[in-house]
Amino acid sequence: NASVVVPELTGALQGLKVAGQSDLADYNQAIASGQQTGFGYYFPHLLGHNRPGLSATLLTEDNGSVCVFRWKQNEGAPRLDLLVAPTPMNSAVTLRCLERANDFNGDTSARILKIDDKDVEQVLRLKFLRVVKRKTQYLYAPATYLDLSGGRLRSIRRYVTKFEQLANLSIQSYSSLYKNDCLELLQRWRRFHRIAHGTQGGVGTTKRLLDLADSLTVPALEGEVILIDGVVSAFSFGGQLRPGVGVFSEAKSDSAIAGLSMFQRYHFMVTRQDWTLINDGPDVDRGGLAQFKNRLRPVGLHQEYLARQD
Repeated sequence: NASVVVPELTGALQGLKVAGQSDLADYNQAIASGQQTGFGYYFPHLLGHNRPGLSATLLTEDNGSVCVFRWKQNEGAPRLDLLVAPTPMNSAVTLRCLERANDFNGDTSARILKIDDKDVEQVLRLKFLRVVKRKTQYLYAPATYLDLSGGRLRSIRRYVTKFEQLANLSIQSYSSLYKNDCLELLQRWRRFHRIAHGTQGGVGTTKRLLDLADSLTVPALEGEVILIDGVVSAFSFGGQLRPGVGVFSEAKSDSAIAGLSMFQRYHFMVTRQDWTLINDGPDVDRGGLAQFKNRLRPVGLHQEYLARQD
């Protein structure tokens, strides 16, 4: 129900709808046509912005492109931005989307929050936009992990051998039966992360993804849980962005078990050989996380951009 999340969709919001699971097929078709690779275009990630009374993902279609907006309460006053650039990219559609957002905001502050690197040149044709780099994302090839021999993959091989030799370890596909155990692990992880880094580490995002996992299905969203001695010690989620390209969207593990976080990423990726690439998102400017992601041997980097109006 749109009224639960945002005000009545009138005025500048007329013709938009709150994104929901029924939009997945049409959205996937647009992403496949636009050949997007960015983490920010992943559909469950978009649905994660549907937070009653706080923010919402709004959709419409314009000349064959899907247009995705974020409505958000900003210090008590709602504002509208493009959550991602129109897909497939179309400069004229982008202009119309910005005009809509400007009308809603009552000024020219509307932004495009996430733009694929392949679409930047078209965005720059709109001369009134200032484009800046936002986040660099790590790309992995599942085929990399089929053969762990050689020095380049030594650290991965060491942890894989360690955990594969554990007789008390079990890996299962995620189901709602594991939800409470995952939430309990998440709270333990949050306490550790707050002590180590001073933040909660996006726990709210993880909780919303666990809620989505109750209803979204493969290939849009699929998960794994790792049990040690019957206890959920790690869980992972990801899904298909478009045919051949996946997203590794979430991973939490028992921080007291050395190497488990690397093993869970390895296992999730090596068992998805139908994807040529997996986008594992950015390192959120944390040196330790950047080092960790580089140890997994990315095959490339994907640049995400943000655009503001001059």
